Amino acid sequence: MKNNEIWNPAGSVELAHQQALTCVSDAYLFHLVSLHRRPVYRHKYGDISLNQPALRGFIDSYLADKGWSMERRRAHYIRMLDLIKYMHRSNADFVDWGTVPALNPRGIRWMNACFSRMGEMVNSFGGWNNVVANADSEVK
Repeated sequence: MKNNEIWNPAGSVELAHQQALTCVSDAYLFHLVSLHRRPVYRHKYGDISLNQPALRGFIDSYLADKGWSMERRRAHYIRMLDLIKYMHRSNADFVDWGTVPALNPRGIRWMNACFSRMGEMVNSFGGWNNVVANADSEVK
């Protein structure tokens, strides 16, 4: 993704939203892999294994359920990215196959807080097996 595509994406607001969400998801996965050598969030009750589709759906549905518009979510995702580091990159002079997106410290804290809260909620249900078993029941 080029720098101009983040600020002035071609197409619709939906496309701009999806591009920003993809960058944030990739950046968080790269962060987790750099810490643990695999894409897992380490919670005190156990690991939460992540992939890009799960991560995209989790954070986007969380903000959508809070009533955030697509444009507001897109702006939030862009604020989470460390765009200064991304724009001033110089990987190589000979061959450059791209730079991975990076989250700023506030973005990392926000993502970690989301998964910490999710782990607490799963633990309060008695574990993932109970969450899956009670997924069809009405939440009170």
